[in-house]
Amino acid sequence: MDVHAVQELKSLNERIKDVNDQLTDLKRAKLNIELSIIEEMDTEGLSLARTDFGTVSVNKTDVASVKDWPKFEEYIYEHKALYLLQRRPSDPAYRDEIAAHGDLPGVETFTKVKLSLTNKVT
Repeated sequence: MDVHAVQELKSLNERIKDVNDQLTDLKRAKLNIELSIIEEMDTEGLSLARTDFGTVSVNKTDVASVKDWPKFEEYIYEHKALYLLQRRPSDPAYRDEIAAHGDLPGVETFTKVKLSLTNKVT
């Protein structure tokens, strides 16, 4: 095995972590500025503003926040409203189900290959 490749992978992982930390900080700063602008525009009663740097607009969208999953699930089953759910199976539940009952109709398993690197304990 090429130990230099493993060393390079470790180095890249560390660099990616550093960049991700920087990205997290930038996203937090961006969110704070966005919230400040939204608050200022709301105070001024604006939903659109043109500036020398571009146009900013505040858009509002209603999204679901389930507070009682059993009640929501009951509604879905009673009304056959599966369209209210996003279409993505849970990987752990899927693996458990096929282990217990075999293949599921309409579903195909593929193997995702991923390399894992852990730091050497010294």
